[in-house]
Amino acid sequence: MYNSICDYCLILGLIILAILLAILIKTNPTTITLDKSVVNPCTNRLFWNTTGITYAGNGSSGTALNQFYSLTGLFMNSTDTLYITDNGNYRILKYLPGATSGILAAGTSTDGTALNQFATLGIRFSYVDVNQNIYVGDTYNHRVVRWSNGASSGVIVAGNGINGISLNQIARPHGVWVDSSSNVFVVDNTNHRVTKWAPSATLGVIVAGGNGQGNSSNQLSSPSGLFYDEINQDLYITNFQSNTVMKWHVGASNGLVVAGIAGSSGSSSTLLNYPTDLKLDRWNNIYVADRSNSRIQLFCNGNLTGTTIAGSGSGGHILNGPYSVALDSQLNLYVAESTAARVTKFYKL
Repeated sequence: MYNSICDYCLILGLIILAILLAILIKTNPTTITLDKSVVNPCTNRLFWNTTGITYAGNGSSGTALNQFYSLTGLFMNSTDTLYITDNGNYRILKYLPGATSGILAAGTSTDGTALNQFATLGIRFSYVDVNQNIYVGDTYNHRVVRWSNGASSGVIVAGNGINGISLNQIARPHGVWVDSSSNVFVVDNTNHRVTKWAPSATLGVIVAGGNGQGNSSNQLSSPSGLFYDEINQDLYITNFQSNTVMKWHVGASNGLVVAGIAGSSGSSSTLLNYPTDLKLDRWNNIYVADRSNSRIQLFCNGNLTGTTIAGSGSGGHILNGPYSVALDSQLNLYVAESTAARVTKFYKL
């Protein structure tokens, strides 16, 4: 009897230990796993080659699989596969590492309202989960659509396709993020809020903003890009018309400006000018597509003064309409040059 109890206690202890270990090692499944040799750029101050190379596209607008028409969002998954939102061609292209042409991953290259199409006036950002399911902010169809890996059409996972302010609606969705529990976070652009949609939910929950458009700490102003730090439950949002990046703990009543000055635009190291997108690295340094300043700004964690690492002011490559940024496992930088019909890569030094 005593031995049986001891055996039971041992098994129970092993189960508890396994659960604790799983919790401790849990990470965001879509976070880029950096090579161990990569050092925090804000520590060694080694940045990027300021002269970029064309990574995707040929610089000429078109419909071929090696061309884009007004590309917008970038998403890099953990295998360094790059997903590109080809806004004007109503599609998402997938570029495998080193590829010279893309693979059609979502959309049909025709516009419309059917579930195998994207809106006439375009799409902005997408998110790809560990199973390569693609979540697309179908901006002017006012919905977020999930395209399962290999599917020929999508399923609506947020919004009802009608522009509105009710919690079953979204208005011009931009940034999209999906957590490890399949909750969908949506930047509800013209409602100046971020909403969270649980799996199969028909109503969203406001988790940031929602207090009208403005520059106050409890407001957003035409938010655009989105990054979610799931471990700390912090949303990072490019606040397009307020010219800031805001850090907003999920469900908090106020956010914190972590880049830019609310309501002020400019080209100095502390200012932004219509920022569209952002990414974070594992040290929570922030990379911002500072669109109207034609540059990419690096804000080291906790620092409100930015450093230009690509584009205007860096002394190298001139960026044309930088809309989105991405980082690979070597911390190389990728920029969607919307008006140049290409993605440019800047090698990490």
